[in-house]
Amino acid sequence: MARRVGAAVLALLWLGCGAPAGESSGADDTAGVPAAPRVRLKIQSGYPLSMPVLGESVAHWRDTMAAMKGHGIDAKVYDANKLVGTLGIFDAVSAGKIDAGFAFPGYWLGKVPAAAVFGAVPFGPGARESLAWLKRGGGLELWREIYAKVNLVPIPCGALPPEASGWFSKPIESVEDLRGLKIRYAGLGGKVLEKLGASATQIPAGDIFVSIERGVIDATEYSMPVVDRNLGFYKVAKHYYFPGWHQPSSVMELIFHKPTWDALAPHQQASIEAACASTVLHEWTTALSVQAEALSFFESEGVTIHSWPPEVLAALRSATEALLVEMSAGDADFARALESQRAFLAAQEPWSSIAYPPTAD
Repeated sequence: MARRVGAAVLALLWLGCGAPAGESSGADDTAGVPAAPRVRLKIQSGYPLSMPVLGESVAHWRDTMAAMKGHGIDAKVYDANKLVGTLGIFDAVSAGKIDAGFAFPGYWLGKVPAAAVFGAVPFGPGARESLAWLKRGGGLELWREIYAKVNLVPIPCGALPPEASGWFSKPIESVEDLRGLKIRYAGLGGKVLEKLGASATQIPAGDIFVSIERGVIDATEYSMPVVDRNLGFYKVAKHYYFPGWHQPSSVMELIFHKPTWDALAPHQQASIEAACASTVLHEWTTALSVQAEALSFFESEGVTIHSWPPEVLAALRSATEALLVEMSAGDADFARALESQRAFLAAQEPWSSIAYPPTAD
């Protein structure tokens, strides 16, 4: 318990929320904190709470909130699909049918195209750059401005290192091998593959295995090795590709129904954000620490681990740039979000290009 509270305090400093010192320390003393009615929140997780990294991080947020004293919030987090399915979270929260939900912004590409920029951009920034842009480069303010149009308030509530690039029934040795490929891909990555002739679809996690097994799709990406192991993909596809060009990092979100969020007292909002900042640290460090063993397991199960052929990776990069130009031309918010992100990265480039040793992540 003390460890979780300590993480929450560290997270509060990261956020710069300015909440009263006693509030997030776990102490019962709430002197100086305005009284507020107790609030009960119904929150849908987009991932089974037992799922490695993704679900466990949602549980970490829940437990951190429970450990913090004085906020007056009873947060009931529902396991995946209990109230709505993962792909239904956006609409349910926007309409106020539930108070909040945990998910990946890239899922909403077809509803709010700019959402994908805040989640993951192919060949884009890593987690540290994405978080710096959100915190210090105006990214979060822009994200909230765009989501306000659909009655939502986003909070960064997790961060992941690069994903795997996907599981394939047979090797991909050339760009031609992508043509006609039926593949499950989320976010902008799926649109990139379509430019190279693949047919991309977005399938909920629980339906992916059987879709490959029955030949409905030929390939899939979902997450990182430890998560993919949990879903059993190695049993039905034996070719596993890296690097995760489509998601060099992923920022996860907790999205709130805007009227619900606006009705919370400032110290309650600060407590939720502090728990999310703790979850960002928890998810990122956990994800970085558990992948190697999963790769060894896959090899013992006869999986071949591939790096993309250079010509395929180059084609994916070119297709990405073409897609980003098209989407920017077609959606003003997408253009603003991408421009803001790239301007922030460019401003940091004189330092970032020389600061890290070649082997550093």
